[in-house]
Amino acid sequence: MKKSILLLLCSVLIAQANINQTHITMVSTSNVFSEFYDCGCPNNPLGGLARKAHFINTAMIDMSKQNPILLDAGNMLFDSNEVNPDQLSLKDKKYKAENLVKAMELLNHNVINVGSNDFKGGLDFLKDVTSRTTIKFVSANLYDKNEELLFSPYHIVSSKGVDIGIVGLSEATKHNSVINKDFVSEGNKNIDKIIDSVDIVVILIDISDNNTIDLANAFPRADYIFLSGVKYFTEPKTQQRQDGPFIYAGGIQGKRLSIVNLYLKDPKMPITDASPSYSRINYISNSLNRYKSRDPSKTLNEIYAGQPGMLQLINNYKKEAKDLEEFLKKEFNSNNFNLFTIIPLEKSMKEDKKVAAFVKKVADNADFPFEEDGHQH
Repeated sequence: MKKSILLLLCSVLIAQANINQTHITMVSTSNVFSEFYDCGCPNNPLGGLARKAHFINTAMIDMSKQNPILLDAGNMLFDSNEVNPDQLSLKDKKYKAENLVKAMELLNHNVINVGSNDFKGGLDFLKDVTSRTTIKFVSANLYDKNEELLFSPYHIVSSKGVDIGIVGLSEATKHNSVINKDFVSEGNKNIDKIIDSVDIVVILIDISDNNTIDLANAFPRADYIFLSGVKYFTEPKTQQRQDGPFIYAGGIQGKRLSIVNLYLKDPKMPITDASPSYSRINYISNSLNRYKSRDPSKTLNEIYAGQPGMLQLINNYKKEAKDLEEFLKKEFNSNNFNLFTIIPLEKSMKEDKKVAAFVKKVADNADFPFEEDGHQH
């Protein structure tokens, strides 16, 4: 699989650079919309909790030598009227939501942001289901009518001696039992509280599609911002602002995992985003492999003899890849650096047996057609 090869190439380059840095891995999803299985998309059915669990329990742990930090940016618990309306009764929707939280416990999820869609079962249900789990549900700007915070505003996760402060926000929540205070001022107020006691600041935010706020300028002291609400996903080749937080969107229905590999020499120093350069190397590698596939028994020069334009392109690619590798090795040896990738949970991927068995049990115990809840699984 290309994306797994990408992660492998990443580890090879880092090993060649002979670095000695603290490696932190964060994995985020967004807009899961109560999906236990894949999206049911006829051409490319991506997603599924059992696939996610298998990938995390194999590739991710092998890379980081420690369980990654698992995050969700919001809108996990209920279906979406726009994306996947399941046509179920509220009682059945709550059954799915409650068991989805239990499934996240099986995956050892760390922190989940409360999104606008998560109120679909009502405030009382949401408060109840989130109070009965080991997972930390966070929101720093959602208050009750007495102006008391509904959830913890942030949670601090420690990994390999690095303290990561995770703040939850929602710009999009509109609910008659909730006061939605200004997410920018409330977010920065809580960053004030933790900035001196953490090494990395992460914001999980449910943002509306028509939002026009420059989030990097709004939260200049954040290191990472993971988005829900928006339906697009960020490509690794995307150029991030080097002087501001790196901002990632994960798409919808849990179809993809947004993965950050963070290598720290000094947590107080700036972080360089090496993802676009690394993504370019991967693109070149895939292109050269595709050219060679015409005749694997021959060299590229032999295959394209007599085609000077093609030979020039190949030579330019090789030189560019070599220059980028040297640049990355230098960065790896001297700076904190960030490598981002996004993994589609494809049909060909294996499933975690424990999680698959749990999902089957939930489906078997449902008194509605769980696997046919409005889509084709």
